[in-house]
Amino acid sequence: MIKKLLPLSLMTLTLFSHMSNSVQAHFPWLDVSERQTADQKLVCYFSESPTDDDPTLLKYVADAKVYRLQRKGDPILLERNDIEKEMSFAIEPDQAESIFILDHQLGVMNRGESSFLVKYYSETGPSLKSWAWKQAESMDKTLDFTVIPSLDENKLTVIVKHQGEPAVGAEVTFVHDLVELDRQETDKNGTATVDISKQSIHAVRVKFVEKQSGSLDEKSYDEIRHYSTLTFPAASYETLQVSTPYPEIPETVTSFGAAISGDVLYIYGGHTGGAHEYSNEGQANTLWALDLNTKSEWKALAKGPRLQGLAMVAHDGKLYRIGGFTAENAEGEDQDLWSQDSFSMFDPRTEKWTDLPALPEPRSSFDAAVLDGKIYVMGGWSMQGDAESTWHDTAWTFDLNDQAAVWTKLPTPPFRKRALSVAAYQGKIYAIGGMSSEGKPTTEVSIYDPKTSSWSAGPQLIGHSMTGFGTSSFAADGQLFVSTYDGTLQTLSKDGSQWNNLGNFENARFFHRMVPKNENKLLLVGGSSMSVGKFEEIDELDLNTLSKN
Repeated sequence: MIKKLLPLSLMTLTLFSHMSNSVQAHFPWLDVSERQTADQKLVCYFSESPTDDDPTLLKYVADAKVYRLQRKGDPILLERNDIEKEMSFAIEPDQAESIFILDHQLGVMNRGESSFLVKYYSETGPSLKSWAWKQAESMDKTLDFTVIPSLDENKLTVIVKHQGEPAVGAEVTFVHDLVELDRQETDKNGTATVDISKQSIHAVRVKFVEKQSGSLDEKSYDEIRHYSTLTFPAASYETLQVSTPYPEIPETVTSFGAAISGDVLYIYGGHTGGAHEYSNEGQANTLWALDLNTKSEWKALAKGPRLQGLAMVAHDGKLYRIGGFTAENAEGEDQDLWSQDSFSMFDPRTEKWTDLPALPEPRSSFDAAVLDGKIYVMGGWSMQGDAESTWHDTAWTFDLNDQAAVWTKLPTPPFRKRALSVAAYQGKIYAIGGMSSEGKPTTEVSIYDPKTSSWSAGPQLIGHSMTGFGTSSFAADGQLFVSTYDGTLQTLSKDGSQWNNLGNFENARFFHRMVPKNENKLLLVGGSSMSVGKFEEIDELDLNTLSKN
């Protein structure tokens, strides 16, 4: 429990002593509801599993203390919302990735000739890949009883500790969709592990019996029973089977442009240097082409400016290169980075670039998509050497079917962010993930509807905040796909209300490009990962195999 004396409710103890057998299997569960929306809130259930049950049973945890862990400082005690038939706690959007804990000493219970003291704990948090769970490793300094989860590809492991030491022989139950899938006892290290390639897991329940007698409120007990529950967004690991039938990319790049026109894959620009090391020599400036039918070799086409953080799209047999930034400094010199406003068209028939009307302002670290013959540009910032970078709160469109077209300003987006991805899907434009102007990565999704000239909020990506950083998105086979930082491939549900996780790429990429070869195949090109570095191989995913994985 929290290491200070918590007040007990005599009424609660009395009620507990009269609980029926059907209530004995109930436990407190914390969870964040509406996690993929802006209406997130922390809820507490008292039930057999992490879902609503008879609200009258909440009286058994009415006095429970619920806290939010902070990165630094003591846990913050939360104030319960006074809502009839619900036990919930308001949380700010930027707190949704926090770890929340419940601590409740219920009292002494008698069953036949045995008596025991019951202590309840509950924990909930974001995706198990979130850095927040690293912070939770220190919970044993705050709580007497902790359950700490971790992921290693297809293995979910929990470490159970009592007073900072491994809880040996604790009973651990893994739960999916309200079904108890596996029950184990912790080993000498207090750990239990389950294979999540067989079935996803979204909750854990733990029971540990401490052989210690004592008394409380003039009631004696022979042992202490610790019950803890743990919830998180469903953890699963389903390997997506890909092939690598193409030659490696000629330059290992991140933050580059890529598009497919006809049967040819084109890439341009990008960062070839080390992480966070920018120089003119470390930026590519060649348009490369690969015939996806012959799969023979890459062909170098026209040169251009050295750029990274640009966008490139294809339409009606032509390529369009937009923005990006150029490092004016040489390798080893102080960085001198300048966002560009360039907008150029490449015609494969002539193999030449033609300049088009420049962007209204320099822009890099953004993305673009084509819908109904119009380019839509969203997100990004402007870097101008030593001046402070400007985060853009503008979005623009350009009509490729109008020879006299100029850039047209869209209604102000409800965000200022960069390192996002943009995709056209079902007549709308999706701005997915990125990093906000406050410097925080985000899984938020905004949707622009050209028919109504309005913005709306879409469901957030599944995962922790970094999941949305440096994604790539595209529509194919009537679906919208997003390839994420942590290697998941997500697709938007048919009703647009949520994202679904289709599986995991072995090569988890970010600042890469995912483009559709056709309606049935997606190509993942370039990019890097924190652990491996830059990727040279091109992964091809056959969408027809998804149902078989």
